[in-house]
Amino acid sequence: VVMLDEALRELSQVDARASHVVECRFFAGMDVDETAEALGVSTATVKRDWRFARAWLAERVDEGSHG
Repeated sequence: VVMLDEALRELSQVDARASHVVECRFFAGMDVDETAEALGVSTATVKRDWRFARAWLAERVDEGSHG
């Protein structure tokens, strides 16, 4: 959990909107349409940011678990 929190903070520095998408989707349980409305962007943008954020976070967490 700590590793994920650190990775999410790093993501916010790299791509703040993608970080907000993660917060909406993962922590608030919003779907794509709700996230798009909350952030004032298109659903395509949310989907793109969600794919990027998941890949970026997975890489960071994997790097952290290997040392």
